[in-house]
Amino acid sequence: MGDWERSTRAACRHKAETGARPYTYMTCGEKQGSAGGVDVGHSAQSYRKHLRSMGVALLLAAGMRAQEMPTIRVPVRLVTLPTLVLANDGRVIAGLERANFRVFDNGRPQQVTMDTVSTPASVAVAVQVSREVREYAPFIAKVGSAVDALLVGERGQAAVIAYNDDVVVLKAFGAGDVRSALRRISVSGRKSRMNDAGVRAVELLKDRPRARARILLYVGQPADTGSEHTLDELRERAEQENVSIYALTLPIFGKSFISDTFSLRGLNLRRLIPSLSRGGDAQANADPFAILTSATGGTQLHFRRQNELEDAIAIVGVELRSSYVLSYRPGGGEGGYHMVHVEVVDVPGATAYSRPGYWWKAE
Repeated sequence: MGDWERSTRAACRHKAETGARPYTYMTCGEKQGSAGGVDVGHSAQSYRKHLRSMGVALLLAAGMRAQEMPTIRVPVRLVTLPTLVLANDGRVIAGLERANFRVFDNGRPQQVTMDTVSTPASVAVAVQVSREVREYAPFIAKVGSAVDALLVGERGQAAVIAYNDDVVVLKAFGAGDVRSALRRISVSGRKSRMNDAGVRAVELLKDRPRARARILLYVGQPADTGSEHTLDELRERAEQENVSIYALTLPIFGKSFISDTFSLRGLNLRRLIPSLSRGGDAQANADPFAILTSATGGTQLHFRRQNELEDAIAIVGVELRSSYVLSYRPGGGEGGYHMVHVEVVDVPGATAYSRPGYWWKAE
């Protein structure tokens, strides 16, 4: 017999003899037996029921207090920097490690991580389909397979948006293929809502995993007509969501055409360096594609023939697959524009090309 049962038997015997109520949490179930004893088993069962009732009440009270307590949400930024490293002769430098990079956010050094495997990409392709590009639409419609194979890859995902007077999602992420979507494009309308198409693409991309590279690829002319959103709004949203913008640019009638020629042999991207650095004159030239690519670390390439478009797609694919994906979580909660600078150390002649900064809204 345990101590609890002994004390219970004594208390209940006292009640039977004196009629007093025992100081206990149980009910004494008196049962006359051959020895005139007390049914202690019934008392233990009643006590256990009482404990269970008290436990449920405590849990309910704790749950109510937890619901009353305010939830404190602390925003955590993850800044992702796809970074291309080229030698002086234009060759891609591969095999670097995290220790070869230094990253500064508003001048403060950051603790950086680096993905050691190729990061799959989420690519939103925004295609101009207004009458201004009607002579180029037939071969744009034929490059879907090149986009799938050279840019998106087996592990990547793609969406396709067409824009003219309207902005239409021809293919969402996770549905269909780029080849079929591009073959459905048809030219109409006089407007070119480039900014609105870009904002729609960023909305689609922001729901993609942050571990993936987020790419907005324009195919069209560097001009906007009829958009509700401004270029500054598009740039800010892209920077907030870690979206890198690339542009495969068609000529505009009456304006000079920039010719880009590249060599993929040996991954020699010597001629890509001026394109990567061209953003310095973007504001002065008022080229919206140059402004966007410069601000987000992308590249603008020019084409007017189908083979040039296919080569440009291949070049962007090489750049994406050759980039190191650096990421960090900056301390501090200051809002506004953050300038980012990436350095390569212990590799003579190496230059890093990455996004120059990002916008952050303080909560």
